[in-house]
Amino acid sequence: MAGRPYWSGQVRISLVSFPVSLRSALKRGSSIPLHEVDRESGERIRHLNVTESGKEVEYSDIIRAYDADDDQQVFLEPDEIKSIRLPSSDGLELNTFVDVAAIPVERYERPYFVLPDGKDAEEIYAVIHEALTDSGKAGIGQITLRGREELCAMLAGQGGLMLETLRYDRELLDGTDIFPDLGKRKLKGDYVELAEQLIRKNATEADFSAFHDRYHEALLELIKAKQAHRKPNLPKAAKQPEKVVDFMDALRRSLDKQGGGGSRRRHAASKPHRKRRAAR
Repeated sequence: MAGRPYWSGQVRISLVSFPVSLRSALKRGSSIPLHEVDRESGERIRHLNVTESGKEVEYSDIIRAYDADDDQQVFLEPDEIKSIRLPSSDGLELNTFVDVAAIPVERYERPYFVLPDGKDAEEIYAVIHEALTDSGKAGIGQITLRGREELCAMLAGQGGLMLETLRYDRELLDGTDIFPDLGKRKLKGDYVELAEQLIRKNATEADFSAFHDRYHEALLELIKAKQAHRKPNLPKAAKQPEKVVDFMDALRRSLDKQGGGGSRRRHAASKPHRKRRAAR
């Protein structure tokens, strides 16, 4: 398999341990690299490391600093930071197991493939993968990657184990502060029922290959067109939808568009709404 592993070490579950290696599950070079250049000469722009006074500094002379509350700086040398060794530096201990569905989507950060490190690890690896698949659980622990201790979840993927780094509480905003009143709003049952019908009408098997990065494709077309000295064939922006005034009517028309116009349940749900409108 191409590429070097990001991490190698032991996975520990109680008294069970087995060696694994991690490899990124993301493709490299998936974006189109654009460089900053001078318009006249085409020469690449280089960004220099300079101090506030404009003095250029060699990379080897750059250290880290923390601004303390007393307006003083605490200087940290690279070797001092590297000297920090954590229990998760060489091992991943899965301390608890939770339902995969119980991990909020905003927690997920970056995916990795987990591979057994050596033939001796393959059997227990397969056992753990099968157990996580059958239970629908994910193991939660901490692992040190790129000098940082990451919260992570190990779960069953298609054909093997996956590791997802997760965001800590301190990295996330509290959703109740962002959506303060949504949970208190009283919803009309007719609206919810029609919305559920619309969702069911559009429900399919997951096929993410059907989606393409249209910006990536358009940017590549622009580059090719400039190379060929032709006009680029770029997609047109989507027409802005009409402003919704009557949500119930919009839901009904959406269902009709999806072939749900003859639904007995939909007509039954719409009758109370017509009575309320007639009584105004």
